[in-house]
Parts: sequence; structure tokens; C-alpha cells
Amino acid sequence: MTVTQLRPATGHTPPTRPPRKWRLSTNASHYLLWAAALLVIIGPLVPVALASFWSTPLYDSGGNLTADNYRVLLTDHSWWTAVANSVLFAALNTAGSVFVGVVCAVLLTRTNIPGRRILSSILLVPLALPGLVLILGWAVMWTPAGFASSWLKTNTFLSMPINLYSVPGMALVGMSVASPVIFLLCRGTLLSIDPALEDAARTSGASPLRSLVSVSLPLLRPAVINAALLVFALSIEVLGLPLILGFSSRINLISTYLYDHWVNDSQQGLVSAGAMFLLAAVSGLLLLRNRIVGDTARFTTTTGKPTGVRVIRIGKQRWLLTAAIALVLFVSVIVPLAGVVMAAFTSLLSPFISPWSVLTFDNFSTVFSNPLYTSSLTNSLLIAGIGGALTTLVIAVLSVIAHRSTFRFRASLQQGMLWPRMMPALITGMAFFWSFALLDRSGAIRASLWGIGIAFAVRSLALGYSAFYPALASIGADLDHAARTSGATWWTAMRTIVFRLVAPAMAASFVLLFVSMLNDAEPAVFLVTDKTPVLGLTMLQLAATSTGGTVAALGVIQMIITLVVLGAGRALLGVRPRA
Repeated sequence: MTVTQLRPATGHTPPTRPPRKWRLSTNASHYLLWAAALLVIIGPLVPVALASFWSTPLYDSGGNLTADNYRVLLTDHSWWTAVANSVLFAALNTAGSVFVGVVCAVLLTRTNIPGRRILSSILLVPLALPGLVLILGWAVMWTPAGFASSWLKTNTFLSMPINLYSVPGMALVGMSVASPVIFLLCRGTLLSIDPALEDAARTSGASPLRSLVSVSLPLLRPAVINAALLVFALSIEVLGLPLILGFSSRINLISTYLYDHWVNDSQQGLVSAGAMFLLAAVSGLLLLRNRIVGDTARFTTTTGKPTGVRVIRIGKQRWLLTAAIALVLFVSVIVPLAGVVMAAFTSLLSPFISPWSVLTFDNFSTVFSNPLYTSSLTNSLLIAGIGGALTTLVIAVLSVIAHRSTFRFRASLQQGMLWPRMMPALITGMAFFWSFALLDRSGAIRASLWGIGIAFAVRSLALGYSAFYPALASIGADLDHAARTSGATWWTAMRTIVFRLVAPAMAASFVLLFVSMLNDAEPAVFLVTDKTPVLGLTMLQLAATSTGGTVAALGVIQMIITLVVLGAGRALLGVRPRA
């Protein structure tokens, strides 16, 4: 049999492949993005370290290497007083928050006390609101001259037992913000413990309460240590609370010491040296926390998937426990928030005058007629909106490189995106101030909203990444591998498959970034100018000298925007748990 060979028709030429356009290779793009990310995230710390060893400000000509800044800092008695106050404040805040958070987690998760769901929701309210609003509410209601304190002293035999203008008083206020963090971490651990372990103790004769105390509570130890170290580290770097409540009593913490010497004394080298100490302390605590969190295998149970939470039934005492928790939440959450609203809508908030007789909208009129306040609000909305969207896109791109590629330095990129949570907010702002001073001598970037936006974005990077990564990790790599085998490039597979599947997670990350960047204040301390005020810092500076109706009105506006954005995010993106 013969085979006829097919030949092209005469005059017909085979189709030619179009010239291939040059594209940046995936490997090269990964290197460029990796270098740019680490340069923006970690690079700004280099000027801070240099400024701490330089005899003159970096934006001035001349100067030389010196250790005088550290010598002056370490011989300054007020510095060591600030360190002692910070350690005392952090210790009291952590101890009180751990006690309240653990007790509430156990009672509201594992017992049958009435109103558990409502009490849990109220306890978590401070996490959804700007921290400055709650602090302002405490100052309005519970300071010695506050509305609630004065009313109690006038009409009852009760009084506020702690002066808020003191370190213990500031720790009491801090507990209302930190306790929900402890509660969340401990509740998650309690829900994951298999009830079969307690059942085994019950079969040995232990009572329900004894089995809870002897079996489940020891398993909380990693969560408690983890949360305690986190709260302690965050307490050392806090600025708003001591600036509002410690200013009048001349109580300095490390953060307010650095703030005062930068704003009032212009001692940039000294402040940079103090910032390096603060960075080392906070980073060390958070590294210790990460090490402890990573060594929890010995607390892992081996009984398989939990079958459900076993509720311990308490007798008549459950009503007393409910009343005690309700009283704590009423004093620490409901009364301060009510105080902010009352101060915003009255011309004078006093227990000797009926609030109904002094109702007014003048405070809001003052806000919207003052160019400083309107500019602050507009600038913050622009930074939160545009900056949040761009930061979300950056997080998505860096995350797929760090977790969906074979890039050799992907592990360093993962750590780099978590690094900002180890960097105190004040140091973030200072780092970008010195970076702009060295790289942009004209001051154009710092004089624009872009400078503040970049600092806020880096500050919130870890938050957005933590919200985005779980959704990315839940998507199997087989999908993008299938696209690659069909001829798609790595970037095409990410863009057409992975990014589309994680779009809801990107939207949720944007909501969190929007709220965080809207309410942030500390990084702007070193970057804000007369033309670029932002809402958080304007409120902080105003509240440091006055807790009147204007700052309360700003707080109400900030609270409303936050609640609207979070509510819209939950309605459109959140998944409600089903019973």
C-alpha cells in the first residue's frame, strides 16, 4: 500500500507565528517586587538608626557620627521615669485585662448564665470602634470632674474609686480596650477543646466545675500567654491614652516622652535614640510571643474533631454573675460611649443641669464650619479610600508571590509583611519622616497626603495581610497548576483564577484597612503639616487640651463612619453563623 504525502497547495505559505512581544519574566518581576516591598517596609528604619547616631538632624548639612544622643538619653532622669511609668502601666493593664478577659471567656462560653450573647456583643464593641472615642468617653464621664463621677458623688454615697489622671487610672481605661482581645483569643481556644476530655474527668468522679478547672483551663495557658505578651507590647507603645489623661498630671510614658521632645523641644537625635530602644523592646516582646505561639503542640488534644461545646449549668449564682459582668460593661463601655454622644449634642454637660435643656447642634456646626476640621475629615477619607484600595492590591500581589510561587525569597516576604506589627506606630511615622528628609529634599512628598498615606499603609499592612491570607490558603494550588499546563503564564493564572476567587477576601481586607487608616493617628505625628491634617491626629491634639463638645462631635462623626463601613462590610461580605 502506498502512502500519499500531503503537500501545501501551490502558492500557499504556512502561517507564520507573530513576533513575540518582550515581557518581563516572572522571575525578574518577583525580584523587583520583593526588593521594592522590603525597601518600603524595612528600609525606612535605617535613617532612624542613623539619626540616633548623628550629631545634627539629617536634613541639615554637616554633622558626624556620635553617641551623644544615647548618652544624653540614658542620663536623663525623666527618661527613666517614663520607662518606669510605661512598665507599670503595661503590667497593670495586662494583669487586669487577662483577669477580665479570661473570666468573661469562661463564663460567656462554657456556662449557662443568662444573656450570654448580648453580653458578648457589648464586650466586643471596643474592637469595632476607634479607641480614641472610648478614651474620650472615659475622660468625659469618669474623671474627677466628669459627668458620671460628679453625679455619683452628689446623689449617692458612691464615687469613682480610682483617679483616671494616674497610672492605675490610665490602666483601668486601657483594660476596656484590651480585655476584648484576651476574650476573643481565649474563647477560640475554649470552643476548640473536645468535651470528651472533660467527660473522661467526669467518669472519674469530678464535678462539672472541677473538670472545667482541672482539664480545660490548663489548655488555655498558651492563649493567655500569647494574649498577655501582645497586650503588654501594645501598652508600651500607646500614645493617645497617656496624652489625654496623663498630660494634665505631667505623667510621661515612653511614647509621650518622645512626642514631647520632638514637638516641643525639637531634639530629633534624642528622640531617634529613644525610638530605637522602644523598637527593640516591642520587637523583643512580639518575637517572644511568636516563639511561644509556635510551641503549642504539647497542648494539642488527640481525640479528633470536637463534637460541640458542653455548657456547665450553674444554679442561682448565674444571675449574680450576669449582674457583675453587666455592671462592668455598663461602667466601661456603655457609660463612656453615652458620654461622648451627650457631650456632642449639648452645649454644657453637667450633672447639675438637665441635658435636655441644653441640647444643641452647635458643636457639629463648629466642626463643619472650621476649615481645619473639614480638611482633616476629607484628608482622612481620601487616605482611607484610595490608600486602602491600593494597599489591598499590594497585599494581594505580594501574598501570591509569597505563597503561590517558587520564588526563592518568598519566606522573607512573608515575614516582611508581618514586620509592621512589631514596629510601634510612632516609629513608623518617624522612619518615613527621616526617609523623606533624605530622599526628597524638596519636601514635596511629605507636604502631600501621599507621605502620610504610605506610612498609614505600611502600618496597616499586617492587618490586611492577616485578613487576606486565610482565604488564599484555602484555595488549592491545583487550579492555577491546571492553568499553567494549558499554557498560561504564572501572572495570567494568578489574575484569571486566584484573584477572582479571593475577591471577597480582598474586599474584606479593604474594609479593615479603611477603618484602620481612617482612625490612625500616631504615624502622622511626624508627617502632618498645616496643609495635610488628618482626623485622628487632630482629635488627639484637641483632646489632649480639651474634652469639650467639639472634640466629642468629631468623635461621634468618626464613630458613625466606622460603624457604617463595618456594617456595610458585614452585610455584603460577612457570613453569619448558623445555629
